[in-house]
Amino acid sequence: MNSIQTANIVLILIGIALIISGPYILYRTVFGLVQRRREDPTASLQIFSNLLNVIIAVLFFVAGILFVVNNLRGNPLP
Repeated sequence: MNSIQTANIVLILIGIALIISGPYILYRTVFGLVQRRREDPTASLQIFSNLLNVIIAVLFFVAGILFVVNNLRGNPLP
């Protein structure tokens, strides 16, 4: 096993930021939908845009987990 280098620590921090931003994007998307429906029950939900936000949130979360796990293993960068 290799030692953790400075670049690995930076990537771990980026991974943590991705892990936090994924659920935050999901929360803001759902909160926006609920708020829009409360104000106007017939408002357009823009399903494609909101679905894209959910997909991005899930990808950020998974990518963050992979960043952290990979760099905690101490994989050296080329």
